[in-house]
Amino acid sequence: MVDVVVRVSDDVLKKYEGVSNATVLGALAKRGYLKVFMNNVQSLARGRRLVARAVTLRYLPSRPDLQEYVTRGGHGEGFNETPRWDALEALTPGDCLVADCMGESMTSTGGDVVFSRILSQKAAGLVTDGGVRDGHKVAEYGYPVYGGGSTPTIGEPNVLPYEVNEPIQCGGVLVWPGDVILGDEDGVVVLPAQLAEEIYDECVHHDEVEAAILWYTQKEGISPKFFYPFNEETEKIYTAWSRATSSKRLADGE
Repeated sequence: MVDVVVRVSDDVLKKYEGVSNATVLGALAKRGYLKVFMNNVQSLARGRRLVARAVTLRYLPSRPDLQEYVTRGGHGEGFNETPRWDALEALTPGDCLVADCMGESMTSTGGDVVFSRILSQKAAGLVTDGGVRDGHKVAEYGYPVYGGGSTPTIGEPNVLPYEVNEPIQCGGVLVWPGDVILGDEDGVVVLPAQLAEEIYDECVHHDEVEAAILWYTQKEGISPKFFYPFNEETEKIYTAWSRATSSKRLADGE
């Protein structure tokens, strides 16, 4: 198991609940992090925002000798004592399970019984580039669920869980244990843990500037094209928006 270089605090996670994935993606791109958006991993529980630390689980293609290796319990069949259960037991509040299933979107990484453990651990959610068995039931647990799709299949004999809290890929993106996983209706972005605090203020400012552009262009009935890339005119309307927003807050007694 690798050492987690940075453990992002719950306070920082909370702050990112109000930041859009698109904005984080842009801030990371400026720093050369271009492959951070998971391919073919979509929300299976619409309307739920995910901001959590990654606990990682890697699956490998199944083979009889691998099945014998990963199965340590008395019941066999790769179910009762495998790295999948180790990963679920490692979850704490603020964590989410991120499972690398090699993009096998119709192969189950688990179902409603297995993933009920995420609920009882009070963890934040589930992300996998594999399938989720009984996905509609898992969605009813109330936490965010992102996957390649919902499937009636089982994992074995196609894949077997192999190791926990090592670097993995998910949706074609590197995920290091402890990275911040951001999920919204557009999909999942991986924010390297060591950058979470560094880019936060920049992300908030960007979202506020875009809010100002929307406010001004809708009010005046003009095109947003005049304010991109951000320029002196953009700064002027941002200043006006900030004043208007502050005045409204004072009027509302905030």
